[in-house]
Amino acid sequence: MSTDRYKPGFLEQWGRRVLISYRSKAKGETSGQDSFSESSRRFLFWGSFWSFWIGFFPSITFVYLSYYLPAFSFTPFSSIPYQGILTFLLLLSILTVLEFYLLFRLGFHLSYQMARAADVELAEEPELITPIPGMMARLVLEIPDPRIQLYGIDPYKHLNERALFFRTALYKSKVFLSNIFAKLILKVILGRTSLRFLIEYVSGPITGIWDSVTTYIILIELRKRIITRKLADAILILFKSKSRNPKLIESVLRSVALSIVFTKTFHPNFEYLLFGLLGIMPNREQLQNLDDWDTFVSSLQVLNDEERKWPISIFAICASFDGKLNEEELVAFQGLSVHSPSWILDRVRHLSRTIQKGELAESFLWMEKILPQERNT
Repeated sequence: MSTDRYKPGFLEQWGRRVLISYRSKAKGETSGQDSFSESSRRFLFWGSFWSFWIGFFPSITFVYLSYYLPAFSFTPFSSIPYQGILTFLLLLSILTVLEFYLLFRLGFHLSYQMARAADVELAEEPELITPIPGMMARLVLEIPDPRIQLYGIDPYKHLNERALFFRTALYKSKVFLSNIFAKLILKVILGRTSLRFLIEYVSGPITGIWDSVTTYIILIELRKRIITRKLADAILILFKSKSRNPKLIESVLRSVALSIVFTKTFHPNFEYLLFGLLGIMPNREQLQNLDDWDTFVSSLQVLNDEERKWPISIFAICASFDGKLNEEELVAFQGLSVHSPSWILDRVRHLSRTIQKGELAESFLWMEKILPQERNT
């Protein structure tokens, strides 16, 4: 395991505490009668609705209050007093912090409700780097998955670092776009001109729509991760239900490790599967090159026909965890065509679509169609 133990930052720790406090307050309460898919669609709607107004009203308030501040521009010889600039920036900062605080609290509330609708317990899971509350908190706070390496598994071995840099820069720029560009730049350009009234009609709706879309995307990703946590839990329960050949456990571990590499991130539910399988693996300290493709293929050769279905099936299910198949995963399935049934890729695509659509019950059905059917003994 990597010697660099992940330490959650201040914001993530705060998010975890908030989510666990929801769990403590809700003890004894029962969830509603709606299916998970119905409940999650309702949460998506209300999350988008309230996020729009959380973005809209602070923007309009900022525009209204800034009208009473001195007009300024970024000209070289601007004579505006520094006090006016500081007041302007202070107002912008206060309203921006308020906006994000309300968005985060809304996100925590809805993510807790969504987990509750799926009967996912917000356990602290100290054995994991990313317990359920941490996974949910990072999604709401838009903190990327930690860059960790466990048992020699490197999720970034095929990652284009330059592409990652630009993607991260673009991702982070939305704070600038929604809270600086739509407010500060428009004020500088329009100031107190006859076009000033346009700020109300541009800044508020732009920020509201941006926050609404962002919340929607966060909740979609959260829904996928809740569904795949349920699938991962079911896989572990099924896999632990019988005594397994250690060579089989090793091969399944390798299939999960390769899924991590192909997804290019240490997805929290991969981590959950990985630690669950390591817990039943004898001599796990001797494992090497878990994320090596050739070693995985070799591990299939020592298994019998029935055992070989397990690592291939679990690799297939893991490929659907993010709701889509990437090019590397498709190439991997071609490489496994000798060992896997012809129908497996079609069923993986069905599973990916049901996860993307938030259909929990249907996702279980497609997972069962992929997993080996064990004979009763």
